[in-house]
Amino acid sequence: MRLKFKKTVIVGPGLIGGSIGIFLRESKITSSVVGVTRHKDTLSKAVKKGAIDKAEIDLKKAVIDADLVLIATPVEALKKIIREIKNSLKPGCIVFDVGSTKREIVLHAEKMLPGGVYFVGSHPMAGSEKTGVEFARADLFNGSICFITKTKTTNKTAILMINELWKRLGAKCVEIDPCAHDDIVASVSHLPHLISAALVNSVPAEYLKFAGAGFKDSTRIAAASAEIWHDITLSNRKAILKQIKRFESVLKKLKKSITLKQGEQLIRQLDQAKKKRQSI
Repeated sequence: MRLKFKKTVIVGPGLIGGSIGIFLRESKITSSVVGVTRHKDTLSKAVKKGAIDKAEIDLKKAVIDADLVLIATPVEALKKIIREIKNSLKPGCIVFDVGSTKREIVLHAEKMLPGGVYFVGSHPMAGSEKTGVEFARADLFNGSICFITKTKTTNKTAILMINELWKRLGAKCVEIDPCAHDDIVASVSHLPHLISAALVNSVPAEYLKFAGAGFKDSTRIAAASAEIWHDITLSNRKAILKQIKRFESVLKKLKKSITLKQGEQLIRQLDQAKKKRQSI
């Protein structure tokens, strides 16, 4: 499939947005990449890193005549950005995002954007607890899974183009309903982050100096941005609460086995976890 854009705008050229920008420039899929954020320091870093060609702080001005717009910001900011740019986008423009929740975002975008402007929700299951364009790299998505959301109103050409873009970025694309996406990531992404945070907070501060590799591996994701995870958690609140309830049930069974010294049940539960983990 031919994939070529004259002007691409990246709103939020951080780790994810910056990595896509580097790839777009290196692959020459787009003639120009414009980075937008109100933080001038971030824009300077993005230019130096090779993630964007041009820096802009005026959002509405930046997206004029854009063929492709990537919004790579936290969920709440993303919704505000869509409202702000909706009347500045030209017909035929494709807008896509990389938000960690999809139902709320997709519904908002499809409601707000004018006819002839196409939105495709996407979510790459890649990244790092480290944020910032200084950590961006073109191969960030190699071997990762990227969810592409599809609804009754998703433009067929637009979704084909976004699929092709993610494939060229090195990701394996999975087309999915936005609600189904949110249920899945609540289980395999959002719940693990909250459990990691709870685990760190449950350990007395004076004990942390004795933490070994196992504890560090188990809690690495707790070092991620609190602001970003605040938005994710509240945006996907219903699905996350469902998964927390399920986790509490499993933990309760483990607690019971330990309390009653039920050795066989404990081994069975731990062995089940071992086998499931080895299957990943």
